[in-house]
Amino acid sequence: MTAKTVQPCSAAEDYRQQLAAIGGYLKTIRTHQGLSLQQVSQRTRVQPNQLRAIETGDARKLPEAIYVRGFLKQYAQALGLNGEDIAAQVCVEPANIKLRWLNQADFSSRSHQHNRSLGHWWAKLTPLV
Repeated sequence: MTAKTVQPCSAAEDYRQQLAAIGGYLKTIRTHQGLSLQQVSQRTRVQPNQLRAIETGDARKLPEAIYVRGFLKQYAQALGLNGEDIAAQVCVEPANIKLRWLNQADFSSRSHQHNRSLGHWWAKLTPLV
C-alpha cells in the first residue's frame, strides 16, 4: 500500500470499504507472521475485539474514524509496516458538533458570570494596592 493524502469521505460507505480493505490486508500480514490477535493487542494496547472489528471492517464496533486511524497506525507498526502510510489510507470525517455546544446563550451567560466573578475578585484586591 502506498501513501496518499488524507481526503474527507464522500460517504460513510467509503470509510467502511477502506477500513475493510486495510483491515483485510493487516489480517493477512498478521497471519503470515503467525501472530494472534492477542499478541498484537499486547503490542498495541488496542483491545482484541477492536482489532477484529478493524480486520472485518465493522465500523459499528469502533470509535470515531480519527481514533481508528491511530489504531491502524499502531497495528501496522506492530507488524513492521509503515503505520503513517497505512493510517493515511482511511478517510476521516470531521466529528459532528452538537448544537448545544454552540448555544450562544450558554456562552453569554458563562462569560458574563465569569467576568462578574473576576470583577468581584479584582474589587477585593484594589484597596490593597
